[in-house]
Amino acid sequence: MNSNLRYALRTLRTRPGFAGAIIATLALGIGASAAMFSLVDAALFRRLPFEDPDRLVVLWGVAGPERDVRGASIPEANDWRRYNRSLTDLSLYDETSVNLRTEYGAQRVEAEMVSAGFFQLLGVTAARGRTFLPEEDLVPDAHAVVVISDALWRERFGGDAGLIGRAITLNDRATTVVGVMPPAFRGLSFDTDVWFPTMLVSLTTGAGVVQSRGARWLMALGRLRPGRTMADAQLDFDGVAARLTEAFPQSNTDRGVQLLSMKENYLGTARTLLVVLFASVIVFLMIGCANVTGLQLVRATSRRREMAVRLALGADRGRLMRQLMTEGLILSILGGAAGTLVAYWTIDALRPFIPPGLLPGYVDVAIDGRVLFFAASLALITGVVCGLAPALMSTSQNLTDALKDGSRSASPGLGRIRRPGLQQLLVGAEVALALILLIGAGLMVRTLQSQLRVSPGFQADGVMTARLSLPARYTPEQRVAFALQLTERLDAIPDVASSALGSDLPLGGSSSASTFQLPGATETVRYYRHYVTPGFFTTLGIPVMRGRAFTAGDTRDSPHVAMLSEAGARRLFGDADPVGRILPLRSGAVTEATVVGIVGDVRFRDLTTSITAPGSEPDIFFPYVQRTDPDVQLAVRSRNGMLVPDATLRREVAALDATLPLHSVGPLASMVDQQTATARFGSLLLIVFSSVALMLAAIGLYGVIAFVVGRSQREIAIRMALGAGASTVRNLVVRNAMILVTAAVAAGLVIASFTAGVLASQLFGVTPRDPLVFSVVPIAVLAVGLLASYLPARRAAQVEPSIALGSE
Repeated sequence: MNSNLRYALRTLRTRPGFAGAIIATLALGIGASAAMFSLVDAALFRRLPFEDPDRLVVLWGVAGPERDVRGASIPEANDWRRYNRSLTDLSLYDETSVNLRTEYGAQRVEAEMVSAGFFQLLGVTAARGRTFLPEEDLVPDAHAVVVISDALWRERFGGDAGLIGRAITLNDRATTVVGVMPPAFRGLSFDTDVWFPTMLVSLTTGAGVVQSRGARWLMALGRLRPGRTMADAQLDFDGVAARLTEAFPQSNTDRGVQLLSMKENYLGTARTLLVVLFASVIVFLMIGCANVTGLQLVRATSRRREMAVRLALGADRGRLMRQLMTEGLILSILGGAAGTLVAYWTIDALRPFIPPGLLPGYVDVAIDGRVLFFAASLALITGVVCGLAPALMSTSQNLTDALKDGSRSASPGLGRIRRPGLQQLLVGAEVALALILLIGAGLMVRTLQSQLRVSPGFQADGVMTARLSLPARYTPEQRVAFALQLTERLDAIPDVASSALGSDLPLGGSSSASTFQLPGATETVRYYRHYVTPGFFTTLGIPVMRGRAFTAGDTRDSPHVAMLSEAGARRLFGDADPVGRILPLRSGAVTEATVVGIVGDVRFRDLTTSITAPGSEPDIFFPYVQRTDPDVQLAVRSRNGMLVPDATLRREVAALDATLPLHSVGPLASMVDQQTATARFGSLLLIVFSSVALMLAAIGLYGVIAFVVGRSQREIAIRMALGAGASTVRNLVVRNAMILVTAAVAAGLVIASFTAGVLASQLFGVTPRDPLVFSVVPIAVLAVGLLASYLPARRAAQVEPSIALGSE
């Protein structure tokens, strides 16, 4: 073995260019694969940090035949717990945030509202104190108790051991700390600092939701009983939903329950994107392996005479096989080592491009032992795969023919370029696989283009946004006074063009919905409600298309009014004029509102959901002064296009109430960019992989043609001596090469037409078999193939017949 190793190293040193090309190719393939594996492994394969996580299930309330996610109400989720036979327990869950006020000031902290059994479901106990007792989650507002994270305990309270049993102020309310969780536990959101029981719901919303079956926003968490599967549980809960429909037809008709595994809930459609990206990088690695195998075959062909001489002198075929395999393994090990560095660099380069929210909080993309083992395994496998065929070819040859090789018998002929052979098959596979990757990249780019063409319905440039929550001590009148005073102060700043407050902003992810019935109609309309101050439409650049906008004349005591989006007006009233029409409402004391204006369509939820389709849910705006909300979002437009500094916003809020922390401060344009971030990320990676893959395929094609041309000097010379011109020889080489490339492109198109559907969940505004992509990409690949074949063809046409024949 040592002699094989020494000889292999000595042999490779004599061909540094050959060795360097193989090592670089393997480093690219293994490095990119290891980097993507680190991402996929962290998201898909890693065990979640909970007890027996595979038995945990997430439950969502769904509505309609499409089973759109709507969440669950507290009474509904309690019925799920009571009637099901598949779960050991069930906990309600809501991810929220609260204002924490201490002697050092106020800050916004992440929180989770959970049932008393939440921690037991996850198999975690408090590191200090305890978690919630069952009786603390039975009576609304009877027990103001909280559990906090280790991070909050240390950073905000200095690790004070005496904090257990003491009160802290959350949303202006005294709550008693009963426990501190272990450092590694941060809840289901992986960034939580405070937990409070479900029956303390008034900490963040109105206590009336405890009894309301229509107030749906909650998720639930459960654990499967031993012997039960997800399919069993889904059937069980379908029965529970039917039972609730029968018992509560008004609130539960056409309502169901959707069960998901934890990772399905965390990843959503991002799972498909990750799998596609990982499959793409494996295809990229296969192209690299094909390229390396092709180089090895060329090298083996040039060493036929050497191997034949050694066999003729009595060398054992098995020993030669081991020596050649050793050479291949050395190259793959060096390629794997270099690939590890490439993986480190790739991950560092990728991190800034990973969109926020694409990956759940438990994902930590890094090079660790699992990734290193994966890279080492790839290096070993590629070493064996890439070295096996050349080794077999070199040791299974006919000695007589091989010893004659080197003169006239060594002319394979230009026709070999297109004849089926291992080298040709490898190059063809490279071209076909590169085409498949390019089609995937093309579809993602087309999706991105479609998303960018969607108008959000507002002008985001120059608008700074922020959020704040008014505590329970603010009455509705005080909320209105605060909103009007804050916008007045902001509008007085010289650099501010206008400002506004709203219960939500477009693409802000906090819209709420309700339902009503128009007079004489049987259909119940679900709509999204937005409470805004008069400057809302001006600040966001939303045009008023008909009627008027809200004004200071719309007061708490004046008749209640509303505005519709254009799509909402068509949805509710068709072609009739909606201005002046009455909307019947179900919102406390407010029973109706008069439509006073129509505004342009605004994308509040996302850029891709249709807001004009039949059955779409309209957006309806109400004056904040008439319908308030404690959670508000602030928008401030500058005069000069520059963003108003967040320090300015904090100063003006603090001037009105120093206990209110401003949070989620950032430009509105970033919310728009976030909508296309996933498509950008997928497009970027697929473009990089497919472009490099096409380059490798072109290099492989060039190498095969150059090798055949180099071995066909005598044939070329004879052809030219018999009268063939340089253009004839050049065209013959190109024609043979393009037959190979065209066949590979055709095969790639067939495969791509069947596999492109995998990307369907990631596409928008484009079909998986988009005609433009399926026509442009093959033309591009054929053009690259033409260039790769033309260069060696031109060299073939420059052969001097007298010199070539004279050398024979």
